[in-house]
Amino acid sequence: MKIIKKVEISYFRSVYSIDLKNIDDLNILIGGNDSGKSNILKSLNLFFNNKTELGQDYYFPDDLTRKREQEARDTKGRATIWIKVHFYNFLNWKSLPKEFVIKKVWNRYTNEPEVTYPKGLPSTAIARFLNKISFHYVPAVRGRNIFSHYLSLLHDALLDDEKAGLITSTDQLMSTLNDSTQDMSERIKEGVGIESTIQPPTNLRVLFNALDFSTEYGEHSIPLQKRGDGIQSRHIPYILDFIAKHTNTHHIWAYEEPETSLELGPAFDLAAQFREEFCKENQIFLTTHSPAFYDLSGVHVSKWYVSQNEMEGGNETQAEKVSSKEILDRKLGVAALVADRAREAYDQIRTLTTTVTRLDAELVQHAIPHVIVEGITDKTIMEEAFRKLYPSEEPFCEFLHAGGATNIPPYLKSAKVLSKEFSHAVIGLFDRDQEGRKQIKDFSSSGSINGTEFFEISSERKLYAGLLPLPEALHSIEHDVKNNLGEEINLPVPIEFMFPAEVINQALNDGVIELEDRIAKANDPELPTIVNLSKLYSNHLPDGSEYLAKKVKKSSKTRFSEWVTGQPSATFENFRLVFEQLKIVVDAV
Repeated sequence: MKIIKKVEISYFRSVYSIDLKNIDDLNILIGGNDSGKSNILKSLNLFFNNKTELGQDYYFPDDLTRKREQEARDTKGRATIWIKVHFYNFLNWKSLPKEFVIKKVWNRYTNEPEVTYPKGLPSTAIARFLNKISFHYVPAVRGRNIFSHYLSLLHDALLDDEKAGLITSTDQLMSTLNDSTQDMSERIKEGVGIESTIQPPTNLRVLFNALDFSTEYGEHSIPLQKRGDGIQSRHIPYILDFIAKHTNTHHIWAYEEPETSLELGPAFDLAAQFREEFCKENQIFLTTHSPAFYDLSGVHVSKWYVSQNEMEGGNETQAEKVSSKEILDRKLGVAALVADRAREAYDQIRTLTTTVTRLDAELVQHAIPHVIVEGITDKTIMEEAFRKLYPSEEPFCEFLHAGGATNIPPYLKSAKVLSKEFSHAVIGLFDRDQEGRKQIKDFSSSGSINGTEFFEISSERKLYAGLLPLPEALHSIEHDVKNNLGEEINLPVPIEFMFPAEVINQALNDGVIELEDRIAKANDPELPTIVNLSKLYSNHLPDGSEYLAKKVKKSSKTRFSEWVTGQPSATFENFRLVFEQLKIVVDAV
């Protein structure tokens, strides 16, 4: 939500002069410790609430920047702090223009600022306009007083919202209390001679100050005050957002370090909520040290890099609008690199979490062994292979896909460590290519199962993992290439290459499957060379098998899996070895 377009701050604390232009719905201030980010938020709190911090009045001698104080002393002039806020007429009032400026000036002789605005604008309209805006400053250090403050505001919001029925509910509560204490009231009347009943406080804010959240902790309920700082901090934006949706005013947040006390994953979740939810009903300014918030972008998100620069007369806080990621990378240095890696790790964790939840749900549906393959196309091929090779048999296992080879090891490890006990075997099955071999290394120290390519991860949990066994024809090719080159090589065999050469070549001719060359860079700093490994190794492969030196394009995997299911049963003969080894593993349980 856009309420403010531009802010000009002069002579407030470390800020000698700052101009924040083209302010958005969500505005992120990024910079090092003591750079002055918080002073920008506190100056806005001063403008709207005449306080620098929550419950703390401004004190001119402390809040005036030292440089301006010295300039005024040298020129025997009058020192002031002033802030200009350029507003949008977001209320569309006819008495105000589309945009206008309100300036407030503070000096050492009065606690109230001098307010100025363009001539011709009615003072009553300006006052009403400002009264329609609620400004909330949330400091980085958040104690119980913060919750008491916002619970009091929650009271006001519920009081304003007739649908909440706060007054009616309070009357009902008092009626119940008085019914329960009727004997006491009658005795008071007999002894004292006056009617006496329990009444709510005239200001229910007192009651709301004492309220707390009851939070679930296992099978128990724990007061929020007894939970960790991170859990407590997560509640504040929800309270503020609720208040915004249930009051007649419009809200601006000045939020310091919302990521405080949060782990990286929850910080990314909260950052996404600020961008996608909270700034729809509120205009938000926030400071951050977290890559979760560095990473935010979008048409309604603006970022500033805030720093302290040495100027004539001392250090000053300055703010530079970040117009591109390159600027932020240059300013943040290592922090920007960490942000990129953190985002990548967070995305991987989120994907893995979704996969784990899905696999857990699917594994308990049928009490038969489950084989987890890499992708959806692998699942399609394996299911069709069993139908074609064993048409009269019921499947002895069910195939699930992990959404990628990298998701299989974390799932099997979690099943090994956590209390995931299945009544049937769970087997991870990897392609016999570079990625599959890389992932299976996590289990290579486990004991192997005789007569198979599989390892026993946990006999107690019935967990196993292995590679696609190499068909005899491909085994002979691999052996011949090793002899010809005198090098130990591993022929890359994804599931698509498990089919006979004539099937692969037909798919190539029909445009069903697409391949790409394997390109590598020679690791020589003085003579760097790009090497086409596909061309190099294809010379050592039998005619018609040159595809084995190439990679399958991901974009053609689905098309190939759909096409190959329509081929004759003999097409799948190489998969018989896969099922034989899987049966050995299952029978060993």
